[in-house]
Amino acid sequence: MMRKVFAGITLAVTLMSAEAFCAEKAIRVNQPAYHSMNFYVYKPGNLPKDFYVTFDGYLVYKDTRGVWKYGSAEKSGLTKTGYVVGSVLPYVVRLKPYNVKISSVAPVLGSNRVVDPPANPDAKPEARSNRVVYMPPEMYTELYAPQLMSPNASDWTQNSNFMAVGKWQKSISKMGVLYRPKIPVAWKGDFPEVVYAWNGMNWIQLAAKSQNSSARSILRREIYDLTVSTNKTNRLRWTDDDSHVLAQYSAMWGYEWVGQIILGRDYY
Repeated sequence: MMRKVFAGITLAVTLMSAEAFCAEKAIRVNQPAYHSMNFYVYKPGNLPKDFYVTFDGYLVYKDTRGVWKYGSAEKSGLTKTGYVVGSVLPYVVRLKPYNVKISSVAPVLGSNRVVDPPANPDAKPEARSNRVVYMPPEMYTELYAPQLMSPNASDWTQNSNFMAVGKWQKSISKMGVLYRPKIPVAWKGDFPEVVYAWNGMNWIQLAAKSQNSSARSILRREIYDLTVSTNKTNRLRWTDDDSHVLAQYSAMWGYEWVGQIILGRDYY
């Protein structure tokens, strides 16, 4: 999954046109969430100060920690999401490009569904407001209600034990999925007191041993016991498509989505 995401970003940068370079100044930026990741953005003159656009047309912004995240262009204005750039393919989670004309059918990864093209492909793109909108949770829920793109998703979306995590905002601010084994995890802040991990039946708590423990260091220390616990339940069948669905729920719940977590790498 991570390779697919990086490949998508690399392809977008590779395919950017000379015309775009001439029209707007390309800015090379670093993604601190993934230490080796760089990508290009540009700044159209009509965008609010917080926003930039990638060369595949998606809005991005930097949060207060300097982490680049995706924005989305809605009719009501520009919105900030919790999707970390590099954690997800933006079209998979239905983020809308900024003023991009859609002239053909766009597939949705992981499903047989497609997005219908406009009745008149030559019509001008819908005008969108450039004001920044900070939507209340109920509006965000309506806009980003997840599409089920995985045959397994009903196994956990209809499981009250799993879905309870969506109400733990006091204890959780970030979500992601371990690379190996594929296990959904969640925690709060850069140095959490506890990391929550789904073993197929329940969210188990992995406690920090010190105040300066990162989520990654906690998971690395507990990975053996976590794997044993997951194998005992024998009920966790997690796929990349499940991660796509969970990413959308994570955004709906107001959590930062960090995507795939590889314990051997120095981020999160």
